[in-house]
Amino acid sequence: MSDRISKANMLLLIIVCFAQFIEVMNSSTVVVALPSIQTALHMQANDLQWIVTSYVLTFACFLMIGGRASDLLGRKRVLLVGLGIFALASLTGALSMNPVWLIASRAIQGVGAALSIPAAMSLISNNFPAGAQRNKAFGIFGALGSGGAAAGSIVGGLLTDSAGWRSLFYLNVPLALLLIVGLIFVNVSPSVKAEKQSIDFMGLISVLAGIFILVYSISMPDVNGSWPISKIIMLIVGVFVLLLFVAIEKYAKNPLMPLRLFKFRSLLTSNFIGFLMFSYVSGFNYFSTLYFHELGYSSLKVGLAFLPLGMTAIVVTQITPFFMRKFGAKKVLVITQLINALGMFWLSDMDMTKGYATFILPAFIILGLSVGASYTAVIVGSVQDVKPEEHGIAGGIVNTFLQLGGSLGLSILATVATTVTTSAHHEMASDALLLGFRTALIVSGAFAVIAVILALISGGKSKHTVSVSQEMHI
Repeated sequence: MSDRISKANMLLLIIVCFAQFIEVMNSSTVVVALPSIQTALHMQANDLQWIVTSYVLTFACFLMIGGRASDLLGRKRVLLVGLGIFALASLTGALSMNPVWLIASRAIQGVGAALSIPAAMSLISNNFPAGAQRNKAFGIFGALGSGGAAAGSIVGGLLTDSAGWRSLFYLNVPLALLLIVGLIFVNVSPSVKAEKQSIDFMGLISVLAGIFILVYSISMPDVNGSWPISKIIMLIVGVFVLLLFVAIEKYAKNPLMPLRLFKFRSLLTSNFIGFLMFSYVSGFNYFSTLYFHELGYSSLKVGLAFLPLGMTAIVVTQITPFFMRKFGAKKVLVITQLINALGMFWLSDMDMTKGYATFILPAFIILGLSVGASYTAVIVGSVQDVKPEEHGIAGGIVNTFLQLGGSLGLSILATVATTVTTSAHHEMASDALLLGFRTALIVSGAFAVIAVILALISGGKSKHTVSVSQEMHI
């Protein structure tokens, strides 16, 4: 069959690809603008991470609901709803007058993205014939997703410096509305009617509540260098709610996260490696942004500083399948996690005298390559022993773990940094702040070392023959 895509399908592909592009770009633009937002809304350092965490948390928890909803209610309809929610939340975010307002808007943005992205991927699967056309379409989809992250750093810096951080949210509104109008007039293939199934709302509520309580409790400040009783109680409650979630999933008719799949060691270890990886990647993006701000970088300069990281990640995702075929997911994971650990420890030596070209740039280039390859290896490793007909479920689970790592992990690392900074006895505030950043990056390196160990004990060769192109596009 020809790999030539019809004009009708090309228009659909453009719409679904740019739906993902603006949502991924939005995440990068907001990270670059964090120092400006902190100043404008008079936010405490320990609360700043919630601007990132709130989005990632709701995105992770609603991701599998989004996939199920697109099957039951129609992919086009769910994508329209997701884009609408994202646009509305972007507008409320732009109008935010206080931190709570902005954090709530970011959380709703996460819901919109969680509905949109699975629906967009399903539209590609349902409208493009299996083989060359579908692989080409998913290749474009993946490239624009990676491109959105790279473009976000530049767009975020440029707009924040020229028009202010609110423009980052205003920008999303006309872009999302344009995609909605285009999608309304695009014909899509009729979806195969999915069997009527209940949606696991109890599972959704319990996992969302459990992770939120844990993140909130971890972020609670210490009192005289020790944990207050309220913090300990909240941590216990959070753990209890997550245990309740596991019990719900065990007996649910249509579980959000089928526990039976965790009998596969490769899926189990890939999930935990991905969780740890997104924890320290979110952490070093966050702390690097604040570090650049301490060095006096403008928002645009921060965006340009991050560009090599994004560009190398885009390049490596195109060549990683070759190394996967040659060496296997396990070896790629071990090597890349080891490089990531070394990168975190290298960056933990940051101070006010280090130069970008000699200190940051080499680390960003190497980390861009290793993190990009790590992500691919985690996705492939998560499905290598799973039956082909359950790849969608396995892919949804691993992506949920990745996003939860970004929310919970960042909260842990931000709390470590804040605790160290507030307890430091330095005459210069910048020295205390950098000490907190360095300590958090050392902990990030420890997370990566644990990931190396998990990769070493992960499953061996695949029991099922699975093409890399299939694995890559879950």
